[in-house]
Amino acid sequence: MDKTVGLDDKTVKDALEGTLPWLVPVGLAVEALAVLDRPLLAWIQDPEYNEFDSADFYAEHREAGDKLSKLEKRIAKLPVRQSWRMERVWSPDEESSEAYDAAYEKAAVTIDGQVLHPRDLDAYATIAYEVAGLHQGDEDGFDDEDDQDEVPGDLDLALEWARAGVCVLQQSLPWPFRDVLLYGELDNRPAHRILYCYADLLRRRDPKAAAAWFTALVYLNPNDNMGARFIAPDGPQYPGF
Repeated sequence: MDKTVGLDDKTVKDALEGTLPWLVPVGLAVEALAVLDRPLLAWIQDPEYNEFDSADFYAEHREAGDKLSKLEKRIAKLPVRQSWRMERVWSPDEESSEAYDAAYEKAAVTIDGQVLHPRDLDAYATIAYEVAGLHQGDEDGFDDEDDQDEVPGDLDLALEWARAGVCVLQQSLPWPFRDVLLYGELDNRPAHRILYCYADLLRRRDPKAAAAWFTALVYLNPNDNMGARFIAPDGPQYPGF
């Protein structure tokens, strides 16, 4: 049998359809991984109660009179997938206890002058948007009031911060990740916010490169609480990149 350098291109392309792209750590991402004490824990929930059936999910939408986009029709054909849940590190706020704030501070590191817990995905997204000079919504990690193209801050540095957060997330999930990480689980939401943050910022630099990230977000969470389907290719009202 002839040796090959991995699988053929078509097999790889089919295997990666709808999955999160892989980011090679560079710059701040390398610094973040160097101080990462361990990856965030991630696990498959009880399959008996937490399998996700895309066909059933979209059937309910059809029954409600919703018209599916080409993207959603592709996802509806997927086999039943496992639902995952992630460990979460909360950013301290006015509701956190003094004990929690102290524990966070003890585990915090300094990256490029910013102090954060290396596993706090929300912190990476918050810093990225702040560096870009963009607003961050309280729940979804972005603000529709921001101009779709204008970035008053440093987009290059903002992308580095978002990339660092995504690279931290990559340490916790198998690749390619073909299951679901539902937004309905509160502890999964920081993962969605950092992924959307990276896609949102990348869209302002390279819309075609960002398209795969928005598509993956819909595969990852078909309910699409972040609204990625409206930007992803073949999604509803997709205007074209």
